[in-house]
Amino acid sequence: MAFVHDPFSMDGPGGSFLMNWGTPGANETVHAYIVKNCPRDRVLHTFTFPVKRGVWYYIGAQKWVVKDIFEVWSTLGDRVSLRSLIRGSLTLIFVKAKEVVTGKLQRRCNRRLSQQEIAEMIQDGRLQQFCIEVSGRSLKDVSRAFAKTSLGYEGGNVAQ
Repeated sequence: MAFVHDPFSMDGPGGSFLMNWGTPGANETVHAYIVKNCPRDRVLHTFTFPVKRGVWYYIGAQKWVVKDIFEVWSTLGDRVSLRSLIRGSLTLIFVKAKEVVTGKLQRRCNRRLSQQEIAEMIQDGRLQQFCIEVSGRSLKDVSRAFAKTSLGYEGGNVAQ
């Protein structure tokens, strides 16, 4: 099983990815763990915990493959719109995408580093992107069986 706390995720036509930025040593440790300690088929029952929602979600049986993809940091635009429902009205809030990333990374390190320091570390390579492709398309039946037998789920829409 894999438990991923407040992940960065990216979905696109080429696949779904879990991402993070870490030191080269930390990234190598995670890479080695996935390669050496995961089941041979690299299928893990995967749970995520988005902090904003405050609850663990079972996202299904997923095949985990470490991937080198394009550098996401350099593609982050100046603005990301966040839709917020405040007192019944929809509000658009614009924030810089890189600030969203550095803010989350800052919270993960208990604010030992400033967002500016984190941005500089990404830019100069002291923090590097780490990416895992997750795919559960062919594992729907495995996910359903696990949800039923291990999680007690009796509903219909599991791993759709």
